[in-house]
Amino acid sequence: MKIAILTDTSAGIAFDEAKQWHIHLLSAPIMFGNRQYHEYEDLSTADYYRLMRLSKSKKMVPTAPQLSMQTIQAACAELAQNGVTDVIIIGPSLGISGFVNTLAAFVENITSVHVHPWDSRGILTTMGEQVRLAAALVDRGATIDEIFEQLTKLRATTHSAFVIDSIKPLLRTGAVNPSHSPGPAPILPGKPILVFESNGKMRVAGSALRLKGALSDFLDDLATDIAGVAPVKATILNADQPETTTQWVATAQERFPTVTFETALIGPSFGVHVGDGAMGLAWCQDYRSLLAPENEN
Repeated sequence: MKIAILTDTSAGIAFDEAKQWHIHLLSAPIMFGNRQYHEYEDLSTADYYRLMRLSKSKKMVPTAPQLSMQTIQAACAELAQNGVTDVIIIGPSLGISGFVNTLAAFVENITSVHVHPWDSRGILTTMGEQVRLAAALVDRGATIDEIFEQLTKLRATTHSAFVIDSIKPLLRTGAVNPSHSPGPAPILPGKPILVFESNGKMRVAGSALRLKGALSDFLDDLATDIAGVAPVKATILNADQPETTTQWVATAQERFPTVTFETALIGPSFGVHVGDGAMGLAWCQDYRSLLAPENEN
């Protein structure tokens, strides 16, 4: 058995890193009108937000269609030619994308390899950390069952929270159903706050009058996990907001001086949902702690 890990750029993994980890990385498609771009390949995050701002006057709404099954089938055929027998495909949360469900229904049409879909129940960092864990386990010779066992453990520790300027992009993409949120969420004063629930669905969890207030709430939630036994990895996410990111890192570091806060961009494939100006905090158990000898079977 030879296992490969396949995912797309919504995991926030760059092509150089994917090559280093032997991860098969596909570019998530982004649509502006009738023109299709490929995330991180011919559309950088900065270019995406610049296009998005310019398109507002034209009322052109960007969308992120899911990867086609033909693309997945071709990628699996290529891997099979290199001796791969099994492919674990890690996708974005079913709460914001139908990709994993579509793949599960299509799997029987892929005959070149055995395909194993995995719902990360997250996006960006929390999805990317699961991809890194799976790739590291493949490198150590783990079986499919062993990889899924550790992925399940890591997925159970993931948390993501975002503060956005407007809920309109989410209503257009359908990533949030207002009827599932407490109160009249779409018309709450201030900036809406979004959280990923344990089942991978996003919900509106209230609002913040200022970004600083949202960060304080996020750090309160993070404090519980930092106080636990397992090491935690935290990442501050931003939609092309360098100045705010610097401020958030300073505030977070002052409160938790022993924690290293990484930073990452909110790429186009999630940017279509949260819009320009979004900020977020994501954290989970450090996947490297799941590679320790006591966690190996």
